[in-house]
Order: sequence, then C-alpha cells, then structure tokens
Amino acid sequence: MENIEGLSESVETTINRVNSAVFSQNELKEKKKDEDLKLWPAAGLSLSRKGVVVKGTKHLLKELLKGVLRGGCIGFALKASLNLVFALVKRKGASGIVKEIFCEDVYSFVRFLSAYLGLFRFTNAYLAQKSGKDTDRNAATAGFVASLAILLDQTERRKGIALFCLVRALDVKVKSMVRLGQLPYISFFESFMFGITNIPIAYGFLYEPEILDKGYYKWILNMGNVPEEGIQKTFREPMYARERGEFLPFQPCCPHYHEGTCVHHITTDFFHCLGRAGKIYLPVHILPLLLFRYKSLMNDTVGTLSHTGKAFISSCVFLSSYVQIMKSTVCFNRNRLKRDERWFGVVAGLLTSFATYFERSSRVSELMLYCLPRSLTAAWIFLERRNMVSMVPFYEVPMFAVAMSILMSCKRGDFKPAYHRQLAWLIGNK
Repeated sequence: MENIEGLSESVETTINRVNSAVFSQNELKEKKKDEDLKLWPAAGLSLSRKGVVVKGTKHLLKELLKGVLRGGCIGFALKASLNLVFALVKRKGASGIVKEIFCEDVYSFVRFLSAYLGLFRFTNAYLAQKSGKDTDRNAATAGFVASLAILLDQTERRKGIALFCLVRALDVKVKSMVRLGQLPYISFFESFMFGITNIPIAYGFLYEPEILDKGYYKWILNMGNVPEEGIQKTFREPMYARERGEFLPFQPCCPHYHEGTCVHHITTDFFHCLGRAGKIYLPVHILPLLLFRYKSLMNDTVGTLSHTGKAFISSCVFLSSYVQIMKSTVCFNRNRLKRDERWFGVVAGLLTSFATYFERSSRVSELMLYCLPRSLTAAWIFLERRNMVSMVPFYEVPMFAVAMSILMSCKRGDFKPAYHRQLAWLIGNK
C-alpha cells in the first residue's frame, strides 16, 4: 500500500514538473513575442553578432558605403523595372525601352535612395557609438537627418513621396497612442475617416475636377461609367450659370448623365460595376497570393483559395456600393430640389463610409490611407485656387523628415507586419 502511495506521489510530482516546464516555455514564448512587438525596423543594425555596439570610424564609413550601394541597387531595380513595364505597355521599341531605363528620372531616384540609406546607416551607427546603446531614438534621429536626401529627387515625385510617408506615419503614431492608452479606441473610426477623406474627392469629381489628378479623375469616370460631357451638361453648367447670376433650366439625369430612371440605372449599374471592379481587384488579390502566400496555397489550397475568393467578392461589392451610394445621393438630392448644389458632393463623399461595411476591417484602414493623400492634395488645391493658402518652398523636406523619423522608430506592434518587414529589408536589417 505504501509503495502504491509513493508511486502515486512520484507520478503527481512528475506531472507537476511537466506542467511547470510547459507553462514556463509558454511564458517565455509570450515574453519573446511581446519583446518582438517592441522592436523597430533598425533594431540591432548598429550591433555586432555578440550584441554590443560596434566602435570605430572604419565601421561608420563601412555603414555609409553599405547604405549607398544598397540604395543604388534597390533604387535602380525598382525604378527601371517600373519604367520597363510602362514602356512595354506603351509598345515602345528597343531604343525607346533603353531610354526609359537609362534616363534622368531613374538616376534622380537612385541618387535619392542611395543618399538616404547611406546617411541613415551612418547616422544611426554614429549615435549608437556616442550613446553606447542601440535605441529607437537613434533611428528616429537618423531617419530625420537622412531625409535631406530627398532634395536629390525630382520635385513632383518628392512631394508625392513625402505626403505618402506622412500619411503612413500618422497612422502608425495614432495606433501607437491607442496601444499606450493615450487615445481611446473608437469602433468604426476607419470607416468614418474613409467617408471624411472622400469628401474632397467626391466634390472634385462632381463639380471641380481641376483639383483632382487627371489620371485619377479619368479612372473614377471609367469606374463609375459616367461620361464627362454628361456631368458637364447635367450638373456643372446649370450650377455655374446660377452662381454667375444667369439662368439655365434644370437638366434631368436622363439622358446625359445616365439612361432611364435613376432607380433603374443605379440598380442595374450595381451589377455592371461588379464586373468593372473585378478587373481592378483580381490582380490586387491574386498577385499577393502568388508572391507572399505561395506556401499557404500549396499546403491548404482549398482553404487559401476560399479565403482569397471571399476577400475578392467583398472588395468588388464594396467598390460597386461606393459608386452607387455616390450616384444615388446626387440623384436623390438634385431631383428633390430641382437644382444642383455643391454640398451634394460633400454629402455623397461622407456617405461612402457605409460602403466599407462590405469590406474587411483590415482593408478599410488601407483604403482610407490610399485615399487620404489624394484627398489632402485636392483640399489644398481647392484652397489654393481661392487664394486661401500659398505654397511654401521645399515644404516636402520637413514633412518627409517628420514622417521618416516616426516610421524608422515605430514598433512592430503598431505597424502592419508586411510593411515593417519591408522597411527593415530596405535599410538592410535582417
């Protein structure tokens, strides 16, 4: 009996030790996961394999050279590849393709990226040597200082780059403040902001297309299946005339804006727009699947394709709903009041936030960030055309500096994992 009791105690002790070991391993995994979420893109870049800061002027020059060479290779590969694709789409000959690849447009981008990565790695290593630590503050300062390199790029492109990076940086900063409890979490905030960002876009499309990028405006026309002449005759000309004190009779939506009644057009065009949206979203969902989720596709083909298919359908329904919400808002208000007003565009843009109901929450944030630079540009041009603001020379330099200071020091937990990995890869941090 005593032997049985002793054996029972021994088994119980063994089980407790196993459970304790498993719990300890899980605790270590969770701790490591928490620590990983606090890492920034350049974390460990200035450290040796032993985890200590590398000293010496030779190391600083080595970091500078590494950054310059890496930036040059990546910059040329990216920009030359894009120019090659555009040249092939335009069906240029061999000589035209060579000119597109080896042109000033490519060289200026190469100069910018080379100088940026070289200055960043040099400054980050220098600050680490001075402080004796590898910190996110070093990366933030290095990102700020290296931003002077943007002056080496073309004026128009550097404005676009600065605005794009600033929007991403603000998104990261807000998420960081929410995580730290400095800002409250608000449900459907991204959906609401999507509607806000679309106000200048919807207004510009309907009544003042000059504030929108020409290529973007043409894309909206094609996606909405709306003729430029129809908008001009139906909406703009009578409204412009009334604002000048002249009189033009109210123009019904049919036949210039669309065929048939408003209800019939919006209902049928919803399904037609699904096809137009499919042409846009098919490569958007298929290419990442083939490039980044190939292993998942091979291991679980049915599940992965099902997930991608659902995401594809959701995106198509979102875009079609977006188009019809804007159309129906304008049709309803102008036919109710028998006149056209500029505030129709404001309301139409705001109501597009309801279209995000059909899209995944993670995608809503991306859609909002995609629209925001275009929205800010349109709003600025709108104010500039009315002499309410004026352009500040080289404004894009401090804008880019602030953005890169935030992005280079952002924590992994506040950034989309894929973007965080890409930024770390760009600066050469494994």
